[in-house]
Amino acid sequence: MEMENREIRITPNEDSEVRAAADSRKIEGYGIVFNKESRDLGGFKEVILPEAIEGVLEKSDVLALLNHDISKGVLARSTNGKGTMDLKPDKKGVKYGFEAPNFDLGNELIEGVRRGDIKGSSFAFTVAEEEWDYKRKPTALRTIKKFDQIYDMSPCYHEAYQDTTVAIRCLEELKKDNPEPEGIKPEIDTPIPEPIIRSEPEPLVEPKININIKNKKMTLEELKEKRAKALEENDKIYEAKTAENRTMTDKEEAQTSANNQLVKELDLQIETESRKLGKGIVVGPYIKIGKDPEPFSLMAAIRAKCEQREMPSAARDMFVHGRESFRRAGISTSGDIILPFELRSDELVAGTQYLGKEFVPEDKKPILPPLMNQLVFGQAGATFLTGLTGDVSVPSFSNATIEWKGEITAAVTAGITTNEVTFSPKKLTAFMEVSKLFLIQSGPAAERMLLDILAAATARKLESTILGVVVGSATQPQGMGYKITTGTDTKANSVVPTYATLVGLESSVDAANAAVGNLAYITNAGGRGILKSIDKGVNNDTGDMLCSESNMVNGYKLLVTNGASAVAGDDDTGDLLVFGNWKDLCIAQWGGYDITVDPYTAAKNGMVVITINSYFDAKGLRGTAATDVHGSVTTAADDYAISFASKAIKIS
Repeated sequence: MEMENREIRITPNEDSEVRAAADSRKIEGYGIVFNKESRDLGGFKEVILPEAIEGVLEKSDVLALLNHDISKGVLARSTNGKGTMDLKPDKKGVKYGFEAPNFDLGNELIEGVRRGDIKGSSFAFTVAEEEWDYKRKPTALRTIKKFDQIYDMSPCYHEAYQDTTVAIRCLEELKKDNPEPEGIKPEIDTPIPEPIIRSEPEPLVEPKININIKNKKMTLEELKEKRAKALEENDKIYEAKTAENRTMTDKEEAQTSANNQLVKELDLQIETESRKLGKGIVVGPYIKIGKDPEPFSLMAAIRAKCEQREMPSAARDMFVHGRESFRRAGISTSGDIILPFELRSDELVAGTQYLGKEFVPEDKKPILPPLMNQLVFGQAGATFLTGLTGDVSVPSFSNATIEWKGEITAAVTAGITTNEVTFSPKKLTAFMEVSKLFLIQSGPAAERMLLDILAAATARKLESTILGVVVGSATQPQGMGYKITTGTDTKANSVVPTYATLVGLESSVDAANAAVGNLAYITNAGGRGILKSIDKGVNNDTGDMLCSESNMVNGYKLLVTNGASAVAGDDDTGDLLVFGNWKDLCIAQWGGYDITVDPYTAAKNGMVVITINSYFDAKGLRGTAATDVHGSVTTAADDYAISFASKAIKIS
């Protein structure tokens, strides 16, 4: 009930008096102002009495947020009147004060206040006692006599973000119960608009197309608003759960589930009608969303963040898709720019311990250049799964015994050993610096270059991990060079490769019945140089090198990436060389791209720091678990067993 009755107000700039101390990180401002009539809030005005706050702060858990956005983090907190934020009522109102924390959000706040970009304050509350003069003209007057709870009191960029839904609902009920006498015409004929909770400007009006959903004619704009409200309601529930450090109640779970189902139904309707209007079309390096005058531009979104301007409408629309993709994946976001991996992706339903339930989504339109095109694994023919939800269990098998039998001979088991490989989202973080001079460019070539750079940064990190030497954990995939570098039972020093070395790698994969599919070698530039420098012959006299001029090794193609480790082997001196069936390498991806833009850290060098968070996992489809004898692990787990074989090679 508290969630349903929560309201949000903005304290105007002239009353808020938000300021930052010149010699410290102290932030102060007024979140609530007493005895001052508000602006028109949609058919009514409001005044808060001083006694409304008495005893309330002592029982409230109040957060200091930036722009009323808990997803960015918490600046300070006052719990039952104590904590890192001071809340002091005086004659004017309630004054808040706190030390801005020494991390990105706090730095953004300090800089924004000192530059004058952040001037207002917001607060969220519920009301215990109020009084209405709904017959007052031209607008009704609401007097708040007692708050029930205060939930947050925060500096903010914009004065436009208010939630007056509860108050307007109450006003409408009062008018319904006490109608105007007949013959008396109201001074204002214009109906009170339905309030919309939003931190951003209204989107451009869409062409009105009537759509029949649930036996009700709705325009495309109305469908989008209905969808947005369902998502916003879920966001409020998630925020409350997080802020109160608790699990969702049964009622909240039922509500979020119902909202998610409604969103899916609306998506089908919106997608069908959007295609009729040419919506969601890829236009060169840009993505066109709806009927916005300009298509989505990542450069424009980054510039808006750096300059503390309102995001373009196309960017806001894109971010809705991005947040939804992360919500479906069960992953929270905290960045400034949230992009989906694909513009429109079907949800892969992940089975837990249900063999064969998974399916691969189709008809996707990538936002960044396709990641598989940036990866050497794409050239090798690896398997990519995108748009996943939760942990994904994929069936695998080791081998099968198949025999011819007589017509009436009883069938026997095929001897198939069936198992499951479970993939779970692991955060991959890539950093890059981009010059401010580059970001002011507006041509399609610069946009495409930026998208390529972002995709390449993610690809390099992913490649260096999979072709690295780290042990697998809950936070990162296993490297293919782990077993020969640090594996307790399998580590080995680097070797000078011979023809026999290559045959041994190929035979190892062939003996495991995995030598079928996309077979290839992968190494780094140093490894390729080694293979091109060593003769096949025992006496080095054949003139045929281990790697030919056409980059073929013993009849298999050799692919090169400098993501492959150059410190492989127990002696940490070898270049990693891997042979295998790359179709059995599965790279899984969840959500999209959670991008943080930092215009401050490298500002003196004219650079902007961009952090890209995305979620991946990688394993072989025939990996092996650890073997255990009498409670002692005898063989460590190997995520790439059977289908892949590795060596650390050196020139001498």
